[in-house]
Amino acid sequence: MLHNKNVSCSSRSGLVLKITDDKIAVNIINMAACAACHASIVCTAFEQKEKIVYVPNTGQQVRAGDEVEVKMQTSMGLTAVMLAYLLPLAVVVVLLIVLSAANIEEYLAGTLALSSLGLYYLVIYLIRNKLKKQFSFYIETRK
Repeated sequence: MLHNKNVSCSSRSGLVLKITDDKIAVNIINMAACAACHASIVCTAFEQKEKIVYVPNTGQQVRAGDEVEVKMQTSMGLTAVMLAYLLPLAVVVVLLIVLSAANIEEYLAGTLALSSLGLYYLVIYLIRNKLKKQFSFYIETRK
């Protein structure tokens, strides 16, 4: 996969742990600058102290122990936030409004609206492999 250098990306330093034929395991190094980042409130991909990210192996010239930059397009991060937080909220609110307008009792409308979250996240789970292809990381060697 070729990556456009002009596209805005989120990146973190990482250390290559393991290389297989199809993927490279990279341990993300926790950076103190994350606390000052304006997107730190919504960033979940790198929020844990130790995070292992699997990057597709496309023949990069890296070895275990190499320090690399793990990157993802910023637009993909925003899409992930939309799928994980904004869209489910919209589903619940719209369903609650529609059910209330249909004169469904409040407790039942609330229960059905909240239950729709389970169905929403089940669909997300079922299409996870397709989403993994869209939300892939890539690496660049550090100079």
